[in-house]
Amino acid sequence: MGGLILAADVGATNMRAGLFNERLELVKLSTAATPQTNVSAAVPMALLKLAREVSGDMWGMIERCGVASIGPLDSGRGVILKAPNIAEKGVEIPLLSMLMEELEVEFYHLNDCNAAAYGEWMVARENGVRNLVYITISSGIGGGAVDNGHLILGRRGNGVEIGHIIIDPSGYMQCGCGGYGHWEGYASGANIPRLAEKLLRDGQIPDGTLLAESIRKGALDAKRAFALYYAGDRGALGLFERLRDYLAAGLAGVINVFEPETLVLGGAIFLNNRDFFEREVFPAIDRYLLLERPPIIEPVRGDLAPLYGAAYAARDRIEGALVEPGR
Repeated sequence: MGGLILAADVGATNMRAGLFNERLELVKLSTAATPQTNVSAAVPMALLKLAREVSGDMWGMIERCGVASIGPLDSGRGVILKAPNIAEKGVEIPLLSMLMEELEVEFYHLNDCNAAAYGEWMVARENGVRNLVYITISSGIGGGAVDNGHLILGRRGNGVEIGHIIIDPSGYMQCGCGGYGHWEGYASGANIPRLAEKLLRDGQIPDGTLLAESIRKGALDAKRAFALYYAGDRGALGLFERLRDYLAAGLAGVINVFEPETLVLGGAIFLNNRDFFEREVFPAIDRYLLLERPPIIEPVRGDLAPLYGAAYAARDRIEGALVEPGR
């Protein structure tokens, strides 16, 4: 076995590393928790340890390495820049520093959603698709896009940060990144409870509802909010009218900008609540659209899409993702 590619996907809570053969088949996979303290040193060390674990005695056969990670990032330096969704916020993480000291190969660093878009497009292109957008709606909202066969990366690897498009210029909600009016600040799993809490404080959710009771008890999370909506709670129904429009407006904005042939939609908020999206959100998209709504499908690669995308990016030597030591 020769020509191996090492790939990794570093998330806010967990990380994966995989070893791919010359046919880009995943031959070994390892996972670990992402450290939450002393992250500038602990996360690079954990990544190196995981890479060593998954590679074993095949370490010397690795030709290239692709790494997907949370952002924002500086892909040319292999650095995560003050990620808002990790427990120890505001800390720069030299993600690839230790790994690059021990493995002398080319490294490619991508935002995890850009990597996922590339991983999904590698499957879709077999059916002739050249324009694809990937969106995940989970604890946060992220995305990536392939335009006529080219992965859009941006200047430092932060292109297509769709979770931070503005859907409310009044700035009613503050996003975890510190900005106001961002899509993620209203419609992500982490922020649906925060939106409900603020609406209750402002008198926009009626007292005497199960939603109001859950908020006051500190017992509301996204899963509970959806359960109350499905149960027909009056407070939750009002909240989800707003949520429907926030989700539809964000999705329509992305479609209007990129005009994809296929929109791949994943993340726990969508995958665990398909009925709400199919019955409420998708029809509401059309009133915001300039262009026709493309087919909306689930990820073929599932949670492994960023890992596969990182491997493909390393194989294809994606311009704009190459890490340049000393930059």
